[in-house]
Amino acid sequence: MSDTASSRITNLVFDGLVDIDPDTLEPVPNLAESWTVSDDSTVFTFTIKNGVTFHDGQPLTAADVKFTYDLLMNPDSGTPRAGALNAIVESVEAPADTTVVFTLKDVNAGFLVSELSYGIVPKHILGDLNPVDLPTSEFTTTSPIGSGPFKFQEFRTGELVTLVANPDYHRGAPALESYIRKFVKDPTALFQQLKTGEVDFAAFDPSFYEEAIAQDNFTTFAYNTFSFTFFGYNLDPEKGSPIFQDVKVRQALFHAIDRPGIIKTVRNGLSTLAYGTMPILSWAYQPDQITSRYEYDPDKAGQLLDEAGWVMGADGIREKDGQKLSFTVNAQSGSKIIDGFLAVFQENWKQIGVEMTPSQEEFSQFITRLTKTFDFEVFIVGFSWDTDPDQRSMWHSSSYPSGFNLFKYSNPDVDQAIDDAAKTLDQEQRKELYLQMQNLVLADAPALITDFPKTLAGVNTRVKNLIPNEVTITANAHQWYVTDGS
Repeated sequence: MSDTASSRITNLVFDGLVDIDPDTLEPVPNLAESWTVSDDSTVFTFTIKNGVTFHDGQPLTAADVKFTYDLLMNPDSGTPRAGALNAIVESVEAPADTTVVFTLKDVNAGFLVSELSYGIVPKHILGDLNPVDLPTSEFTTTSPIGSGPFKFQEFRTGELVTLVANPDYHRGAPALESYIRKFVKDPTALFQQLKTGEVDFAAFDPSFYEEAIAQDNFTTFAYNTFSFTFFGYNLDPEKGSPIFQDVKVRQALFHAIDRPGIIKTVRNGLSTLAYGTMPILSWAYQPDQITSRYEYDPDKAGQLLDEAGWVMGADGIREKDGQKLSFTVNAQSGSKIIDGFLAVFQENWKQIGVEMTPSQEEFSQFITRLTKTFDFEVFIVGFSWDTDPDQRSMWHSSSYPSGFNLFKYSNPDVDQAIDDAAKTLDQEQRKELYLQMQNLVLADAPALITDFPKTLAGVNTRVKNLIPNEVTITANAHQWYVTDGS
């Protein structure tokens, strides 16, 4: 899946070779019970657990792992993972039912952490499917079959997804009989349902934080994650606006945004201003070393637009060569946070003579726009990094179009820094290379990470063993259980 909202479900239905320990951020066995690494760190050999079955009772073997990764690396499958995987992996082989071998093109320091948790899919069901049909197939839309702790039962569009326990789960039968994920678009209604106990677990809007910590029927968690909000420009001259071909315009819009104000008013103070691209939990986080910091400075923003030739018009909108400095920002609908960001952006940019029109749509349509059609001028969205600081998926030129480089950004020096860091096993050397990468990206200004918010979540006191964390809450889903509430 290409979004974090869907991953909450897929992580319950599908298992990957490894999990990431939320305490250590290190890889731990899942479908793979063990692995070895060659002396040159380019060949990884995994031993698959015996006796693992898919939800239809068929055995899961190394052939399914090879099939899954071959599919993920095929751009025709529509996955945004293809770009990063093809840049790293030379081949995947299955010499025996319980043995799978990944051969890398070169040393990749983050491979174990970043590329081995993707859910394994059944070759016996999808083997004859044309990869281009995968996104719209029955398997993807209505009948997914994995090897995870829960089986898919029902999906009602816009309402809920129902999963039921997989009694044959290889780590032990789940304690819960079923798991129902509801779709509640109104954040106020969702928080009310958390208060009444109609839902047992939910992330909620920061505006409810003070009220949440006063509740006694659920426990409130506020924790840092690898997630963030960012906005970016379409740099493709054939699809985007020519306005954004000028780096000074891109930089000016960055300086014009009152990000401290956004954190105070939209995030309720529960966020950290982003300097650079690394999340605050990463060992590569070095905010003090970032050279392009984009402090809130409307005067600097106006100066940059003046230098770029954009002159203030009589109507308060800047013009250049007969064109107004006007554009649309695409975003998802139904998010109070995104609504707040858009309102601030619109007002901040208006103050420097820029006209911005927000355009919001249902989330699946929005994601298609970002990752398939690239039909946008500017967008804003939430995203999450992997635990390893390799950010190839967003900033490397190879990650367009089959990746998360949604902007068609390309800088050979950035590519080189990312490639060199991936081949370097020394963490301090990697840290320096990622600092170089960040400063280059920030100077080019293809996109701006606004902030690193805390995730706020409530867990009903009757729910046990569900502990929200920065990596995934689903790693121990088979151990969740509920009491009678007494």
